[in-house]
Order: sequence, then C-alpha cells, then structure tokens
Amino acid sequence: GTLSGTGIATFSDRARDALRGGGVGDGPAAVVARQGWLNGQVPGQTDNTTEGTHRTAAMAAADLVRLGLAGTLRSYTFTSHTGDQRRGDQLVYAGQPAGYADAPGEVVNYVENHDNHTLWDVNAFKLPLDTPASERARVQLLALATTAFSQGVAYFHAGVEILRSKSLDGNSYDSGDWFNRLDWTYQTNHFGTGLPPAGDNQALWTLAAPRLADARLRPAPADIAFVRDGFLDLLRIRASSSLFRLTTADAVQQRLTLHNTGPAQNPALVVGELDGRSLPGAGFARVLYLLNTSPTDQTMAIDSARGQPWVLHPVHRSATAADRRAATQAAVDRASGTFRVPGRTAVVFVVAR
Repeated sequence: GTLSGTGIATFSDRARDALRGGGVGDGPAAVVARQGWLNGQVPGQTDNTTEGTHRTAAMAAADLVRLGLAGTLRSYTFTSHTGDQRRGDQLVYAGQPAGYADAPGEVVNYVENHDNHTLWDVNAFKLPLDTPASERARVQLLALATTAFSQGVAYFHAGVEILRSKSLDGNSYDSGDWFNRLDWTYQTNHFGTGLPPAGDNQALWTLAAPRLADARLRPAPADIAFVRDGFLDLLRIRASSSLFRLTTADAVQQRLTLHNTGPAQNPALVVGELDGRSLPGAGFARVLYLLNTSPTDQTMAIDSARGQPWVLHPVHRSATAADRRAATQAAVDRASGTFRVPGRTAVVFVVAR
C-alpha cells in the first residue's frame, strides 16, 4: 500500500493466490488440500459439499479473482459474496486490505513467476490426480485468460504458455538447466525429469515422487500446442480492445460491471462486462467475458444482456481459433440474455459498435 499513487507497479499476490490456492511453505497435506479457484476449491469440481464453509471459501476466492480483474483497485466497488457493497480495500486478503492500487497501472497481474512452483506443477499437487492432461491444459489456458482479461499490467512467465514444468521444484534458482529448461520444439514440458533438489523440496518428496512417475501428469505435444495457440488467441483478444487497458480507477468503475456476484452466485463462474461506448479504440459497444472453472457446462442469465445482438468475439469465430470448445460449444440466447459456457473455458462475447 505504500506505493499507491506513485505509478510504480507491484506484483499482486491477491488474485494469484486465490486462483492457485495455498501458499509458499505448505507441507505435504496443505499443498494438496489448500486448493484455489482454478484447481478444486469451487464446489462441483471435487467431492466438496456445496454447502457451508466450502461454498463460503469458494465465493470469497471468486471475489478476489473478480477484484483482480478490476485491477486490485482500492476504490473499486462491487457486491461481495456477503451481499454487501464492498470497496476493494474492504475485502480481506491474509488479514490485509485486498485492494491496494490507486490506478490499474500500479498492479502486475500473473499466475506464475520464476519463484515457487509453476502453474502446471502446483496443479499436479492440487487437481484431482485422475484429471487428464488435456483437462489440465484447459485449466492452464483458463488461468492465462484471467491475466489477459485483467485491468493492469499483464505478465506472463516464460514458458507458462507451453505448460512449463520444473518437475515440482519450488525454488529452482540454483537448480541448473536440467530443471529449468524449456523445449522449443513443443514436444515435452520435462515433467518427470527427476526428483527436485533437496533444498526447499525435500519436505514434499513423498508426494512428488509418485506424481513425477505418473503418466497422467505429462502433457502430450497436442496439449502443449493447444495452450500455446490458445494463449496467442488470448493476446489477440486483449489487443482487440482498449477496454482491457483502462488507465484510471474511475474508468474501471464506470466501464467494468461484474455479474453473478453476491450470496446467490455460482462461484464457478466469474463474469465481467465492459462498456465500450465513447471510448477510443474500444472496438465494440459491449464486451462480456465469462470464465468457467467447473469441469462441466454452466449457464447464466443476465437481465441487462437481454435482446442485445451478442456474438462470439471475432477471435473465437476465426477458422483458426485454437480453443474449439469455446468456438463451438459456447452459446447465447439473445432473447433471454442467457449464456452457456463450456467446462474449464474462458469465452468472450461482443456487441458491435
């Protein structure tokens, strides 16, 4: 918070931790159990009950994801899962105000960095073990969509788009090329290279060893290509509209509306709508993005979207669109303003200017 108002940006751990779950230093039990919005915390992804503490925790995580989409702004106000109107700095992250930036440019959004486990590796601990590699790849692309659609600086760690793994090495600064290498022929992500060095990893060796030998956790070249190409499509979507790069807190408050909020929400769906009217470079009158972390299709009706000529974003409609699930299974009923989002998918609808 001491940097707010300076124009200096910091890496935000708020949405990152809500998406990934857990934290640095988690032991063998916690590294599996402390799931995030992406990998099992939301009811319906696992055997969690849909009631009580699980649902509350899932909604609280979804709120932090929403605040990340709004630039982790101190002043951004929306209906929290409690039903109250809350400013970003009234939401709580680890005992601190969650919203801390005065302007979107003061926050760097990301889901993976050189520190700690890569996203593929953290999901190797947290996603149910029987999750196929092709679905793990979809989780990876969904995570990258949260960064691509967030207000603020978008940051993507080298290799995150090709499922980078360090074979569960959580601190690889001194591990050499064997654990840090990237395969630019896109055939492998090197998961299963070996047991990571003792250093900071030994406490998790008992969990790591069987996972590193588990073929289900190794992506096929097709999985790597899917995320690589899907990531490029996300960059095209972000570049298609200045709505994804709003410059002031006031502009974010005025132009970004979060849907599916409050106590009756479906926490598996995070939905933002951007108003492009009278904004240079907006490209569209309206942009609606829907992020579904459930493995199954979810539907949602938005009253304010009724009767509008929604179509899939031109990137989704392209013959070369990488995510065919988004391109062919996402749907809208314009009359009722009802949207269907496939499982583990990010999809963008637009209204032309």
